[in-house]
Amino acid sequence: MATLVVLQGPDKGRTFRTLNEPAILGREADQIPLTDRTVSRRHAEIQPDNGSWVLRDLKSANGTYVNGVRVREPVRLKHGDQIKLGTTLIVYSGDQALPNLRPQMPRDMIDLDVGSANMDSAILASVGTEDSVIIAGPEIHQAARAWKVMSELTSAIGAIIDPDEMLERVMDVILEELPVDRGFILLYDKEGQELVPKVVRYRKGTPERGQKITTSRRIIQHVVEKREAVLCTNAMTDRRFSSEAAQDSIHSFGLHSVLCAPIMGRDQLMGVIHIDSAAAAHTYTQEQLRLMSVIGQVTGMALQNARLVQQQMQTARLAATGETVAYLSHYIKNILQGVQSGADLVDMGLTKQNAGTVRQGWGIVQRNLERILQLTMNMLVFSKRREPKLQANNLNKIVADAVSLVQKKADEQKVILLTDLEEPFPPVPLDAAGIHQATLNIVSNAIDAVKAETGVVNVHTHFNGDEGIADIIISDNGSGIERDKIEEIFEPFRSGKGQGGTGLGLAVARKIIREHHGRIVVNSTVGEGTTFQIRLPVQEGARTSDETFSTVQ
Repeated sequence: MATLVVLQGPDKGRTFRTLNEPAILGREADQIPLTDRTVSRRHAEIQPDNGSWVLRDLKSANGTYVNGVRVREPVRLKHGDQIKLGTTLIVYSGDQALPNLRPQMPRDMIDLDVGSANMDSAILASVGTEDSVIIAGPEIHQAARAWKVMSELTSAIGAIIDPDEMLERVMDVILEELPVDRGFILLYDKEGQELVPKVVRYRKGTPERGQKITTSRRIIQHVVEKREAVLCTNAMTDRRFSSEAAQDSIHSFGLHSVLCAPIMGRDQLMGVIHIDSAAAAHTYTQEQLRLMSVIGQVTGMALQNARLVQQQMQTARLAATGETVAYLSHYIKNILQGVQSGADLVDMGLTKQNAGTVRQGWGIVQRNLERILQLTMNMLVFSKRREPKLQANNLNKIVADAVSLVQKKADEQKVILLTDLEEPFPPVPLDAAGIHQATLNIVSNAIDAVKAETGVVNVHTHFNGDEGIADIIISDNGSGIERDKIEEIFEPFRSGKGQGGTGLGLAVARKIIREHHGRIVVNSTVGEGTTFQIRLPVQEGARTSDETFSTVQ
């Protein structure tokens, strides 16, 4: 006996059964009459042949199709085949024995193996990855729609490097462009042994807690083994088809149209994309099969690229961490050696009761304690992102206090430190502690950049009302900076002071100023000196343009 279930068309939901005798399908057929006006009066015929059924077209006006392929010669039908006559779509169920799939324990939200007592899978068509590079379609609008989908997909995932976020966006695009009741994406685990659900979506609602999404292992196995996208029909078994209660509604048969595509990287299978829709609402086409195959390829390539980027970032982070640890260990070792030298002098002075030696040793200890305090403060600022706590502050007072802290250093190095703080000066919205740290770092750096006896560092403030900018200008008469070195001075752990610098001062200063939406302008003349101009927006939320570096040689 052959059973034909109408999925789409004017007769949707009707079921026809025929015993072991030929039957005509058409508008004027006695055995299988159809009311679809696009169906010919005598459109096609099915007839038994050695335990199976054969379908042939009767020179119909609009043609007969099986699984999307036009019938020109008699076709032997298989369980689950889709027959299209005009706008009517029919699913065939014969007497063939159904495969008995071995049950498997479900994992997470997806049961990849459902036994024959629950679901069968008939693979109607497939397309390999090589065949799907060009999306073919009989209509121009279908090709245009396919390219629109691919454009949206590449735009959505092109800049995403987080694999989980990328897969969510892929499913977003699929749900927007294709009729989908359920969709899920599976990826292989790190060992490459087991498919793990990464995205599970329902178009309407969400599955109840603990509810399994069932699909056939046969579909997944075929896609994995053949590495090709498949178009399938899932139908309940013959016992279900013969149920009288199931005849009233097409939904009672549990018929689903399924698309499943491999996620392919560069010659590597990474997972699968699976979507399905109730066949009563929609059945997928060959064009949508090809589209899904390309989506799988694009997703695989993007996913593989994202993983490579993450690996490179991780490698870079590890390398940077190792470099940082090595640099800091060396710098801290030098500080501790200085502390130890000072402590030895203090001990010697106490032993010999020599106050001069004690003061000399204690001075060394103090200087090295200041160095480690400065290192600690810079590391705290540099190591984390933070939003500055903006409050109206007296900028001149902050600058003057920072200068006073390095005055002793300037005196010891025999450097002249001058200030020219413009008055009156309006309150400026800024983070006092941050601007204090940035100013301190740049002024200290300027003192180190000049020669003893002849070195001069000038700190000047200026309010530019027309631009709404408050300026802190630190200039020195040092040796200047070469053009190709300008960028380097702001890189962390880059120091021109040998063992005397941390390489963090200017990097921290730039970070703080950027957090204030300000900028640092550097002007330098080789052999004459350098000027650092900190530009801070006066209006809260305002921004200055990007940092400007210029060098005159």
